[in-house]
Parts: sequence; structure tokens; C-alpha cells
Amino acid sequence: MPGLLNKIHVTTAFKRDGFAGRAAHSMLGPRGGMLVAASAFAATAWQEWEHRKIDYADLQTVPVRVEKLSALRDDAANLALIEAGLLKEWGPFGLLGFESIHDMMDQAGDVVFIGLVQEDEGFVAKAALQTTLVDAHGDPVLLRDAYESFESLTSAEAMHRAARKGGDTAVLLQIAVFGDDNRGLGLGSLLRDAGLNMLDERVLYALTATPVDVTPGKPELSLGDSATYTPAMRFHGKGGAKPTILLPGYKIAPDGEPTNHGTDVVMMRYARDEEQHWPVDPPAMRMHRVGPLQRRFIRTRRHLKLPHVRVSFARPHFGRSVGGMEPAPEVEAA
Repeated sequence: MPGLLNKIHVTTAFKRDGFAGRAAHSMLGPRGGMLVAASAFAATAWQEWEHRKIDYADLQTVPVRVEKLSALRDDAANLALIEAGLLKEWGPFGLLGFESIHDMMDQAGDVVFIGLVQEDEGFVAKAALQTTLVDAHGDPVLLRDAYESFESLTSAEAMHRAARKGGDTAVLLQIAVFGDDNRGLGLGSLLRDAGLNMLDERVLYALTATPVDVTPGKPELSLGDSATYTPAMRFHGKGGAKPTILLPGYKIAPDGEPTNHGTDVVMMRYARDEEQHWPVDPPAMRMHRVGPLQRRFIRTRRHLKLPHVRVSFARPHFGRSVGGMEPAPEVEAA
């Protein structure tokens, strides 16, 4: 290529005196070609770094991994566990109106967080946190006015919009812990805390769609009286969420199908503080971030069932070396 560049004819007019002329002429030489290539590499590397997103998180105190549903595309065993667990807990709402777990994964896989526990056979799905994203500025009234029911909030159109455009408010739609033997171990709290802290930094608020499950014989729910709160409300209250409004009949199943939970919904509100922290502290966890190219590589490897390869990516550092870049310490991205 350097020899080819040297044979390119440059007119006398183009090579006129001046800084611009000399610079343009030098770009066509061997060194200029190297500079262009190095600059292109630097731009690609910087884009890869700037667009890195959290792929999954490993909790450090317990053998739990929190991963997005979309990352489990080729894990048939765990997908079957997740589908069965969601349908058992939430009935007709388990798959958020989608026909199958695969449809939900395709349309909403990046906003569904899965808690996997490490066992002898590998990581096994034990819990799920289903979310969506809206532009509601943390205001439950705006959310209610935009989506008059849980069904409309989780419609294919709404979920597709959330996947494309995101929003400043996450809605914690449903949390499920699979199997009675996994309840009471704190897995739901760990998943909620990790999920909140894995959200994009542009998400400033989170609203819950907490069904009102009133035990027979207990007093009627009053948002001003914490003694009447349901276990699910107390669960979110311990995480720092505050009750806002009650939405009667918000979660009525299509065709009147029976469900395990109440049809009324309380929206509880989480919000980041001035330092961008959620009211609930993140669990001790190691978050793995990947860029678009790395994510494509990982998905291809999983699809082809290739052996695990650890990919590391160094943050671009501009200095005085060749091409304006010099090596920087590697940052693990898995």
C-alpha cells in the first residue's frame, strides 16, 4: 500500500505552498497512511469504551450472578426454568403478554434481570426481576395517564418503545423467586438491589407495580398507615421506596383469568439522590461491562457453544506514541 500511495499523482495546483497543501500531500504518503489507520483505530477503540454497558454482575458475598435475560438466549435449560417460574407466580402476567419466553427475550430481554445461583452443574436461574422504561420523571400520575392499565404498560408496542428509546423512569413490574425452597433467603432483595444499581445512569427514578394482596381479616390498606402495608410493600419500603398512589383494578387479567395476586396496584417510588445513588446500597458485586463489539463476540461464542474466552479491553489513552496512542493498563471486561 505505501508504494501505491506514492504513485498517486498530485497536481501542482493541489501542491501549492501553505500549511494545508503540505498537510494534504503528507497524508498521501506512507506516514500519512499509518496516521490515518492509527486514527481510525483510536476512534473505534474510544467508541467501544464510551458505549460499554453492564453485561452482568457477580455478587461477592454469595455465589449469585445477575444477568440480563437476553444473555441467556442459548441456555435452553434456564429459559425453561424461568418460564415455568414466572407462569407459576404471575399466571397470565408471567410473560408480560408475550406468547413465549423467547418472544419476551427478543422484545424485553435487556430489561429483565435474572438471579442465577452457582450450583454443581453451573449457574441455575432462581429469580427474575421484570422491568420496563418510561419517560415519566418519577411521577406515577404521568405513568397512569400514559398507560391506563398494566396490560397497556406491558403491551408489545410499549415494550418495543422502551427497548428503543428507554426513559428516565424504570418500572419494577414483577419480582419472582422460583420455588418455595428459595424463599426467605434474601434472593429477592439481592436481585432488586443489584437490578437497580445495574440500570443505566440516565434512569433517575423507579416506580413499582406492587399488587395489593390483603390477607383476609387484616385491616384495609391505607397509604398513610404503615401498619396496614402488605408484605410486598414492606419489602420495597425496606429498600427506601415510598408509597405514592393506589390504582384500583390496574392489574386485571385479560379475559378475567384468575391470578395469584390482587388486581389493585400500589406504586412505590425510588429515586436517586444528588450523588446519583439509589436509597438502597448496592450489594458487594463485581460488574462486568462490555462494548458493542465485545457483546457481539460474546453472543456469537455462546450461540456457537465455543469454549469461554476472556476478552480484556484497555481504555484508550492519548499520548505521544505512534498514532497518538500509547498502551494503558488493561481493564477486565470478561
